[in-house]
Amino acid sequence: MNTDFLEQERSLPEGHGHDKVVQWHVFRARDKAEEFARHVQLGEGQELIGGWTRDSVGMLYWVGVHVDDLERWGNAGAVHKHGARV
Repeated sequence: MNTDFLEQERSLPEGHGHDKVVQWHVFRARDKAEEFARHVQLGEGQELIGGWTRDSVGMLYWVGVHVDDLERWGNAGAVHKHGARV
């Protein structure tokens, strides 16, 4: 699986589904983000997205699922993230 998207500086998703990122996980270590990405199963109209950013502690890497149609995906109220994993 290609995880080149982790080389891009990109802010975390805003969390309301307007950016069509419906689920994402945040990691402190890139290797953990890459490992997670290898296990994501995508459906039709979905793709992996992510990148890196920083907070007051240090580097963050995130991996999420971008959908082409939020309505088809399901309930926008279910858009969520999972906290940083070391």
